[in-house]
Amino acid sequence: MKLLLSGGGDPEQVKELDNFFAKEVGNGKVLYIPVAMEKIPYDDCFKWFKSTYAEYGIVNIEMCTELDKKIKLDDYSAIFIGGGNTFKLINEMRKTGFDKKIIDYIKNDGLVYGGSAGAIIFGESIDTALHADKNYLKLNNFAGLNIIDGYKIWCHYNIKDESDLKKVKGKIIVLYEESGLFYDGVKMQSIGKSFFIVDNK
Repeated sequence: MKLLLSGGGDPEQVKELDNFFAKEVGNGKVLYIPVAMEKIPYDDCFKWFKSTYAEYGIVNIEMCTELDKKIKLDDYSAIFIGGGNTFKLINEMRKTGFDKKIIDYIKNDGLVYGGSAGAIIFGESIDTALHADKNYLKLNNFAGLNIIDGYKIWCHYNIKDESDLKKVKGKIIVLYEESGLFYDGVKMQSIGKSFFIVDNK
């Protein structure tokens, strides 16, 4: 299992994490998934992604915006799930069955990089996004993909979030925008600014 999670910072803030990602990818092919994005056209997202990661030598990139497409995930060395609206993203994944596909891919030692919303979905619940993302789909099921031993994921943390953070129950991995986390199925490794963990009863 190789799961990379980003707190959602800009390219300058997550350089250490992106370097780590690039070394893992090598000359492999990356699948970019921007479906969490709401206001920016996917083609613009793709241009940004390609220009950002070209600096790290990652040039073999394809984009998927329709998760029900018959795509063989095993054809890719890595999958990058971008940020945006967490509720939109999890809904797209559930209704297309992509949630199960991505879990299988990870369990078969595929490398996945999730940024912001793309990180939050791998927690036990996505209720950590309620303070920041509009639940315009009125989802009642907040279950995440639960890849990291029952932990939830909080992104973009700053001290102003403290009161909102305390309202969320359970074990929470808290990522600053400059924070990265690598999880291999056994242990968590901090990349960049250290994350911290809270356990709200």
